[in-house]
Amino acid sequence: MKKEILIIQFVILAFFLVILSCAGEPKKELTVAKEALEKAREAQADRYASDIFTQAENSLTEAENLIAQKKYSEAKQLLINAQGMADSAASQAEINKEDVKVDAEGAISESQKAMEQLKETQKIAQNLRISKEQTDLSTQIPNWEDQLKRAQEEYSAGNFDVAKDIASQVYQELNAKNNELSELIAAKQKK
Repeated sequence: MKKEILIIQFVILAFFLVILSCAGEPKKELTVAKEALEKAREAQADRYASDIFTQAENSLTEAENLIAQKKYSEAKQLLINAQGMADSAASQAEINKEDVKVDAEGAISESQKAMEQLKETQKIAQNLRISKEQTDLSTQIPNWEDQLKRAQEEYSAGNFDVAKDIASQVYQELNAKNNELSELIAAKQKK
């Protein structure tokens, strides 16, 4: 009988130890999740995969709140999810960054072509003696050239999204001015 009681006590003790070990504070998972988020940040996931990166950050924050409330098993699951999302964000950031890099290259190239086209259109307009007020681009062209230079610097620095945005804006402005001069040329040629 004493032997049976000891066995029952041992089983109960073992059961509680298992429960306690499962329900303990998820320190390891917290560390792993934080490291995964840092790696994702280093991969610029906050810029190039921001949705999933933000979800990972939110899961980590929520898990930390649950840990403070001693809801360890819920926190552990959120931390595992946060790690997975952070890893996915890092991978997705690399893919998206490469896509944006290609887009930035294209935007810079198209802007450079648009600049040359505008200069040609300006010459035609000036040869047709369209008023200087309408054809003078002496302040605008240097500004656009400076912006394109900045886009190229951002590209060289690895800030492909910024480079793309700058070059795309310059392209739109150049294109609008080119269209404006082309309309003046067409109107002058009809006279």
